Amino acid sequence: MVDWRDVGRFVIDIVERESGPGRKRPVLGGNAIRVPRREGPVRVNPPCAFVGSGTVGVRDVGSVVHEDPERQRVLCRIDRVAGERRDEERRYVVRDAQDGVIGAVRRVPPSNKLVRHTWRIEQPGRPEIVGRNKWTALPRQDVPAHALGTLLGGVLDSALSLGAEEGDRPRERTLLWLADEVEVMQSTGQDFRIKAAWLDRRLAFAVACLADR
Repeated sequence: MVDWRDVGRFVIDIVERESGPGRKRPVLGGNAIRVPRREGPVRVNPPCAFVGSGTVGVRDVGSVVHEDPERQRVLCRIDRVAGERRDEERRYVVRDAQDGVIGAVRRVPPSNKLVRHTWRIEQPGRPEIVGRNKWTALPRQDVPAHALGTLLGGVLDSALSLGAEEGDRPRERTLLWLADEVEVMQSTGQDFRIKAAWLDRRLAFAVACLADR
């Protein structure tokens, strides 16, 4: 186990040990939030929290993150706010084991068909965190470059979604998570790298569980 409070990188995965010298296949475990690291020539993924059913080799996540592999102690829970229409913003409240509010995650629908949705993280006492496509997350003062980046980012977003049937997950994109234009976190799919020590890891875990869909 790794302490979840100050992890710098994590993934949601079932792989405990990667394949390597003397091992042709990876060692699988239950679905968990894992911290990739290297032990000699082998890459290992020890857990810092647990999600899903815990069945070995089964990729499921759910809406509750647990502290223990038996899934008895709740670390946080992700509750969707009811009453929104399908085309409207989705809001999720993240709560601790005592039902206290840790913060919230919002999925904001796109303003046009060229781009995909964006994300927001709300942590009390901190500026709002905005998840932007890496190709459009440029400094505000660089107006011409920003305009070009927005256009290219929209085309790229559209291209990444081509070929997916309705209901399928689009291919993974890289998001920069910015608070007041300062990078707090970066994510590609369910691989997250945290840059700001003040970010509550439970909110990052909630974003990973929701996935970029």
